[in-house]
Amino acid sequence: MRNHLNKLVIFTLLAFLVGASGQALADNSHAFPVFRTGVGARALGMGGAYVAVADDATAGYWNPAGLTGIEKTGNAQHKLGLSLSSMIAADMAYDRQYNYIAAGLNAGKAGWFGFSWVDMGINDVMQYDASDNQLGTFNADDHGFILSYANMANALSVGVSVKIAYQKIGSWNSQSGVGLDAGLKYAVNDYLTLGAAAYDMGTKVGDYNIPLTFRLGMAAYALDGFTFAGDVVKVQDESNVKIHLGTEYDYCFKQTKNGDYFGAVRAGVSDGDFTVGAGLTVLSRFSIDYSYITESQDFLEHNHRVSLTVSF
Repeated sequence: MRNHLNKLVIFTLLAFLVGASGQALADNSHAFPVFRTGVGARALGMGGAYVAVADDATAGYWNPAGLTGIEKTGNAQHKLGLSLSSMIAADMAYDRQYNYIAAGLNAGKAGWFGFSWVDMGINDVMQYDASDNQLGTFNADDHGFILSYANMANALSVGVSVKIAYQKIGSWNSQSGVGLDAGLKYAVNDYLTLGAAAYDMGTKVGDYNIPLTFRLGMAAYALDGFTFAGDVVKVQDESNVKIHLGTEYDYCFKQTKNGDYFGAVRAGVSDGDFTVGAGLTVLSRFSIDYSYITESQDFLEHNHRVSLTVSF
C-alpha cells in the first residue's frame, strides 16, 4: 500500500503544479457554479468549513482525501464499507433546482473510491424572439460528475478526482469539459486534523476556464462532542480571501446493540453569511441533516438543504 501511496502523493503534487501553471492565464470566470455551490447539509450547516472534516461520500466534492474516513461496518462476514449521500435544495430563488448524489467505497487494500453527481438548473425559462414574441420555454442545466480515488499511510491521506462538466441550454447550446481536483488530509493527533485541496485544475467548459481554487483548513476536537472547523479559500485572480468557520455539537442520546442514536446542532459563517443546521443519526448508519443558508449573492437570498446519508 505504501508504494501505491507514494505514487499517489507524487501524482497529487504534480497535479497541483500542472493545474497552477495551466491556469496562469485563465479567465476569471465562474461559468460553472455547480462546482462551487457546496453539497451536503452537514457541511453547509457548518458554513462550508469542511476540507479537514469530510469523512464520508461527500468528501469526493470537498476533499477526495477525506474518503479514507469511510470505515467498514457490519459483522466480519458482511463488511461493505459503503457510504451513500444525497441532497436536495428547497426554496431557491428564481425556481432554481440543485440536486446531488454520491457514493464512497472502502475497497480495503485497493484504496477508497468515490462517485459524485451534481445537477443545477432552471426549467421552463420563457423564450422570446427579437420582436418580443413568445417562442415557448427552454431548460438550462449544469451537470458535474466527479470520479475520486484516495489512499492513506499512517496519519496522511491523499486523494485525487477527475471532474467531468456538461452544460446544456435549450436545444441550441451544449458544451463539456474535464478537470482535476487534488486533496490532502493529515491527522496531527486525536484532537486536530489539517486539510488542503485544489479544485478545477485545468477545468474548462466550452470556451470558459473555471478558476483554480485553493482551500486550506483545520478541524479541532478539543471538547467532547464538539467539532470546530475553519477554512481559508483563495480563488485564482481574485484579490480577496474567503473565510469559512463552523462548529458542530453531537450528542449520543441512546445506545443499542445494533447502533447508537445521535443528535447534532451546527452553526457557521460562510464568507460573512450565517448558516445553521441540525442532524439526526439512527443506529449509527442512517443520518438526515438540514441546513439553512444565505447565498453569497444578495439577490439569491436564502434557501434550505436536506441530506440523507447511509452507511453500510
